[in-house]
Amino acid sequence: MAHNHNHDHEHEVITLVDDQGNRLLPEAYDESKWAKAAAAAKDVIELNRYTLFVSYATDKGDIAFPATIAPPYHPEFSEQAWPNGWKDIDPFESYRSLFNGQVTAMDNPELIFTRGKNISGERIKDMVIHQLPTVAKGWNTHGATMKQVDAYYMSDGTDCPGMNSEYAGTPAYQGRIDTRPRATGYTTNNTDHKPLPNGVSLQYAEREPRFYASIAYNGMYWHLGNEPEVQNQDQQVFYYRGDGNGYANSMFWLRTGIGVAKYVHPDDTYYNSDAAKVKDKDEPAIRYADILLMYAEALNELTASYEVPSWDGSITYTISRNVEDMRTGIKPIRMRAGVPDYDADTYSNPIKFRIKLKRERQIELFAEGKRYYDLRRWKDAEVEEAMPVYGCYTFMSNANKDLFHTPVPISNLSATFSPKMYFWPIKHSELKRNKLLTQNPGWTYND
Repeated sequence: MAHNHNHDHEHEVITLVDDQGNRLLPEAYDESKWAKAAAAAKDVIELNRYTLFVSYATDKGDIAFPATIAPPYHPEFSEQAWPNGWKDIDPFESYRSLFNGQVTAMDNPELIFTRGKNISGERIKDMVIHQLPTVAKGWNTHGATMKQVDAYYMSDGTDCPGMNSEYAGTPAYQGRIDTRPRATGYTTNNTDHKPLPNGVSLQYAEREPRFYASIAYNGMYWHLGNEPEVQNQDQQVFYYRGDGNGYANSMFWLRTGIGVAKYVHPDDTYYNSDAAKVKDKDEPAIRYADILLMYAEALNELTASYEVPSWDGSITYTISRNVEDMRTGIKPIRMRAGVPDYDADTYSNPIKFRIKLKRERQIELFAEGKRYYDLRRWKDAEVEEAMPVYGCYTFMSNANKDLFHTPVPISNLSATFSPKMYFWPIKHSELKRNKLLTQNPGWTYND
């Protein structure tokens, strides 16, 4: 196989040159860089300082903190305690409370780097205020895409019916499409498809725990525990046209009809425009899960074995595409999420593993500011960022709920990407200061 799937076309992006016309990026692919990246991740792992955060299982609960929903039975992972399985943990709460302020930075063994108190307006809690629905006095403007919804696995680790079907025929989506029709119908009570309440599309049923901790699907309950009026708590929020949180003739509605639940604490509300009613959150700038995923990704790209010294030179690592080492990166993340580990075929096949790994990062690191940079370093941006953005058909009311849940392109969320966007243009004022500076490829002096 080709060492890297992205070397089949020469990009204007690679033609970064200095004022003498010398290339600034190497022409030759150098696999050993992956080995150095893997060794750097291994350095962090070997510190034995960081671990993935977990919440333990409980059989007691309420709307705000529900009792643990055990993943579908798996003969290996359901029978083993964390970290070899999920028998004793609550995957949903483990993931949710990592972000929503339930666990402080000091008590979180997963956070490596965080900026706690950011400038007002740039804090994670300000993002949450944009996510909160109208009933919580939030801005109700921060949504998720259908592509993101489709990325999440079913609770048994399989793909959701209809996954990425809107992109059928796109060569880059080979192996990433499920042709089965999307689920139809709705829940009829609060118990058959936990955690879904009554009246919710079955497209959102039986999904993995990270989905429920991240996506505010149409019909989700928001607890809003800091609302002083009890009748304003525990609101089921629908995004149908004409519903108070759906399409409105104003700025404040979700263009995709899909909300974001990640970072939202059950108590959060923006009652009286009081940010104190939103729990403080720590920004997960770098967390241990990211390191584990980097480790697995870097190992996957190797075709030879490399000797790489540790950060302090005290030992030398032998780095190669070792499946057991790759598993140390992937398996704990999958166990915490309550979904089965990848099968042997995926681990043995670099191409299949790469597809899965990219998806894992898309799910695990959703809304953490990573994807922008991931798509660029993979050189996937020109496909992924230029595809139409799909969401629900938000102009449909409850009377046409089947149409509401039929994915449509969102016309006012344009998608475009050209190779020159891999690099930003250098400001003219900077270029004028130094005539030896060269403008980035694709941009003219006057852009």
